[in-house]
Amino acid sequence: MLIEFFNHKNNSFKKVNLILASFFFSLMTVCVKKIDNRIPIYELVFFRSLLSLFITSLIINKKKLNPWGKKKPLLILRGILGTIALVCIFYAIKNMPLNISTVIQYTYPIFISIFAGILINEKITKNLIIASITGWLGILIILNPYQLSSLNIELDIFTVLIAFIGAITTALAYITVKKLSLTEDIFIIIKYFPLISLITLSPVVFFNWVTPNMNDLIWIIGIGMFTQAGQTFLTIGLKKLQTSEAARINYLQVLFGSLWGILFFNELININFIVGAVFVLLGTIISTSKKLKKI
Repeated sequence: MLIEFFNHKNNSFKKVNLILASFFFSLMTVCVKKIDNRIPIYELVFFRSLLSLFITSLIINKKKLNPWGKKKPLLILRGILGTIALVCIFYAIKNMPLNISTVIQYTYPIFISIFAGILINEKITKNLIIASITGWLGILIILNPYQLSSLNIELDIFTVLIAFIGAITTALAYITVKKLSLTEDIFIIIKYFPLISLITLSPVVFFNWVTPNMNDLIWIIGIGMFTQAGQTFLTIGLKKLQTSEAARINYLQVLFGSLWGILFFNELININFIVGAVFVLLGTIISTSKKLKKI
């Protein structure tokens, strides 16, 4: 009885990591949306990566870890996927209402289940088919023209496509992080994300530099700090919990994102948005209920 109590407490404490990750990532989205549109998306990702790499390198040096890790190809792949995902996510945040961009981003658990079937030969079950239909029905409810016009929102197809690419690459990055967490220290995994981002984006930033003003710098620092905190808690959470549990808990960011959209950006939500978000959440719960046990 006592052992069960402590196991329950320990499991609850582990889940707090994912709740904190969702909270800090949601604050990061506020910072991204607050920055002047003249600052290019790739420059925001560059600054975010610079701050994250600096902080993570200090921690790695203090812990006296091998800075290059063990599974370098998979670490590099994680960095590439994370970079693509972050550029797409930042683009969606800047060009869509925060609540809608967050809902689209959080279709990634459904993609995780699909990729688990494709990449690690897990069976495509009836649950997965139902989950996909449910999740996409929710997206259609949110993105249908009548729903958007009732909220005075105009979205172009390209922006929506970029948002979904962000969700897809996030799903692939999750799978690599979970694999790496079996052999790598969390800060080595975190380090490769900003390292690859800096290497790939430096030439673009150098030739298209836009100098941030003081107000922009404050929000840029916020992006770096909140993303670092979110990434740390997320990686710890993925290391200690089943990915299926983590995916459901991370959906809290939709709640946070909708709240910040209302408070900071005067965004509106209606019953259609709420119904659509619930359908996406149901798709997430169904898709992760019995999947990814082997990841």
